[in-house]
Amino acid sequence: MSKDPKFDHIEINEKQKVLNECVEAENWLREKKQQQDSLPKYANPVLLSAEIRKKAEAVDRFCKPIMTKPRPAKPATPQTPPTPPSQGGEQQQPQGDANANTHENGGDNGNQVPPASSEPMETDKPENSGST
Repeated sequence: MSKDPKFDHIEINEKQKVLNECVEAENWLREKKQQQDSLPKYANPVLLSAEIRKKAEAVDRFCKPIMTKPRPAKPATPQTPPTPPSQGGEQQQPQGDANANTHENGGDNGNQVPPASSEPMETDKPENSGST
């Protein structure tokens, strides 16, 4: 069994299933290889590379879902206090922008141009409808 910490979250019985499947595949390959070795060179092969590839894919299909099972989510609520300082830094930036807008609005009320609108103003509508 693997003592690797990245597989700690996988249950022992699941790991045992994977191990059994791998042992079974190794035994199958060893048996086929012995049969092939006992045949003369001119005889039809007992073990084909396509069979080996097929067996490897079957083992992979069995083992991959178990071994790539994601770790269960840790309770995030106790660990949230470390994350707000980074969010606090992000919140300070919008506040700085809001303060900049306040300064612009307060200092340049007469010189400020309103943002361009995709919709024509009411005063523009009669001119546009009259010229067409």
